Amino acid sequence: MKEEDTPGDSPQESMNAEELLQHAEYCLESGRHGEAIEILRRLAALHPGEDSFVLKLAWAYHDGGFLEAAVDCFEALLEKELGRRVFTGFAFDELARIYKREGRHDRLVSICERAVAAQPEDYALMGDLGEAYLKAGDAARAAAVFRRMTELAPDDAMAWCRLGYALAAGEDFDAAAAACRRAGEIEPSSAAAYYGRLAAACRDAGHLEAAARMAALCIREDAAEPAHHLLAGELSLARGDLEAAVAAFETAMALRPEFTAAYWNRLGNALARAGYHEKAVAAFQKAVAAEPRNPFYLLYLANARRALAGEADAREDSRS
Repeated sequence: MKEEDTPGDSPQESMNAEELLQHAEYCLESGRHGEAIEILRRLAALHPGEDSFVLKLAWAYHDGGFLEAAVDCFEALLEKELGRRVFTGFAFDELARIYKREGRHDRLVSICERAVAAQPEDYALMGDLGEAYLKAGDAARAAAVFRRMTELAPDDAMAWCRLGYALAAGEDFDAAAAACRRAGEIEPSSAAAYYGRLAAACRDAGHLEAAARMAALCIREDAAEPAHHLLAGELSLARGDLEAAVAAFETAMALRPEFTAAYWNRLGNALARAGYHEKAVAAFQKAVAAEPRNPFYLLYLANARRALAGEADAREDSRS
């Protein structure tokens, strides 16, 4: 951190509060965070009931790289928010954003629990708490929160979806599918999308068989959407079923012929990532044949050929 960014020099004593604030804002715009922080600390101390000074100080700390000091300011503001009848939630939102970004899921859970305890009827805060539990890896508590939300608002499709994701995180896949089915009954036009998101969540958690089952439900709801077949194809590839993967991609191409080249290219990249370099070469060749002027497809084809040659060389070396 630069020397000028360290709290230090005090503003002139002759300035009034408005002038000090203007000077602090000028310092922030000039990147002189240390000077701005010193001014704002003074203003906050002189006007202890004025939250706007603490808020500006929090952001000065944040932008100046003093994250823990910024968090302390936001936490102080949050305590005031929690004690008010009307919950504004501004400090809560900023802390939640910081804790998510920094991966501090335990602290995210803590502020969400405190907010819900202070505002037990706030439906949105319940959702925040459930999501925090999920991020912290506590699927059981997340499911309990989302189940409570479905009881409070049984026609809220997203509450049922969130319950489904939490149940899937807890590896209760049948119950997860049932929750998403209920969401689809509430919003039939989104049923396939709900299953698709659940399939992706299962895939990301490494539950490939469950993900494949959800993808099949997704296709059952909307077989005319190519994206669902692409997802099913990628899941088949991840499970080692190359024939099913290619078939799924070809179904997507039949549904959207104008994207044939793009779909072959997508399959080629997936095959290359999985180490199937010979089949990746074949897929990229088909992409090039469908769209010969696309330089990226030629580049991917060249890369796949090099990888295939390197694989052959490695086999030859192992024999010698």
